[in-house]
Amino acid sequence: MASVLDYYVDAFSPQSLFGFYHLVGLFSIVILIWMWGLGYLVIRANPNSMENRFISILLVCEGLKASFLALDFFVYSSPWQDLWDVLFPLKMETFMTAQIVSILLYLSFPVYYRVNILKFMNTETMKNHVWYIAPLLGTLFWLFLRTQDGFTFDNASWIICSQPGTEPIIQNWWGTVTEQVLQYAEDIGTCSRPFDRAVVEEPMGLWGIILLGPVISLVGLLFLRASMKQSQRETESLTNVGVLPSRSLYIGFLGKVIGQIIFFVFVLVILPTLNGGVFFEFADSIRVQYGADPTAYDRILYFIWNFTLIIAPVSVGFEALMFVHATLKDTVFGIDSNLRKTFTNTIFTGIGAMSFLIVSEAMENVVGYGMLGGVLIGGVFIVSRRPILTFIDGISGKLIPSEYSESELKYLEAFKEAIEDNTINSRERKLLANLADAYGIEQERLDHIEQLYKDSLDSNRVIKDDDSEE
Repeated sequence: MASVLDYYVDAFSPQSLFGFYHLVGLFSIVILIWMWGLGYLVIRANPNSMENRFISILLVCEGLKASFLALDFFVYSSPWQDLWDVLFPLKMETFMTAQIVSILLYLSFPVYYRVNILKFMNTETMKNHVWYIAPLLGTLFWLFLRTQDGFTFDNASWIICSQPGTEPIIQNWWGTVTEQVLQYAEDIGTCSRPFDRAVVEEPMGLWGIILLGPVISLVGLLFLRASMKQSQRETESLTNVGVLPSRSLYIGFLGKVIGQIIFFVFVLVILPTLNGGVFFEFADSIRVQYGADPTAYDRILYFIWNFTLIIAPVSVGFEALMFVHATLKDTVFGIDSNLRKTFTNTIFTGIGAMSFLIVSEAMENVVGYGMLGGVLIGGVFIVSRRPILTFIDGISGKLIPSEYSESELKYLEAFKEAIEDNTINSRERKLLANLADAYGIEQERLDHIEQLYKDSLDSNRVIKDDDSEE
């Protein structure tokens, strides 16, 4: 128990950025549970819809991808090697399977969201089968790749330092102790503090699949954009079948793609540039974190690496928010304002957390007391909370527009009050009709928004029209 406590004390120390790496792992667990929950809700909303099944599978895969560091929240050191003999394969097998399946699902967007140039894919037969064939093919493809050279984890070791001022020792986990591991131990030199970390040989084939994701995501984004533009060109008198129902799905995927591109740039450009032109791997974070007398440059490099790790769960979380908004087609009254509120609070909290880490790290290097910076930035955020929230809310209002106009929302408020007793008498209907005329809402649109609101109510609740005056 003492070793577990020591592990987390070190993990949440200022030198470890106050547990930022483990907080990313914890956040990934939350995202995973949220995505699986949303996937279940999407299926529950309409189990017979092929589109709902497709989106549900995609949400589950995106959750698995975002949860790559979820298991890393738990104790990850050599005394717990037997546990990690199980957890490591579980972590990597599910992650890589989800990566490949997601790529196939991105390429399947034209099946469920019609794109004219690929309209041959938008058939009922393909809709009925692609949602389960893509995961099956992706799983089989990974089962084949995992045995091929360049895709297997052949070697792993532990680099251990028992106390400051000593040189690290190497303990083999599986395979052999590679020259790369020996070089890492040599680069660390004299340990600045105790640590016990795993170094797993990272196959370049796996990095190739991971970095292929953003490229295929761009292709999927173009599919969604084409479908969205096509939907906008449809006349209101026609039923939009097989096209993107709203721009929310596109915005969600766009946010995820932007996040992936940022990750792509950090991994392939920024980190290698700062690392002397050498690709920065997970094991490199050990060198810059625990090496003898880490410099401010090492600390900055370590911070950027940790920041890169949170990009995936954050972008996937935003994608889930907008995907569900699109899938439900805004049928839940008030969902737009709830999404905007969630978006605003999330962005505010994220900016606050990142500012705390950056300012604390700066004060740690300047005056040797990082917590002072945290207190100062916390005070600034408390004083400036309202204008910051107002600014973010303005952005969220543009990103997440309501399907209902302001007049329609006011009408729905009156409609909501009228059906509290589950009936609408003739007097209430006349008042509602007059209100609709005053707001300029046409009868066809009126019937549509009333039906949407009724559909969002409890399925056991029935609204009836009563010809009486009271």
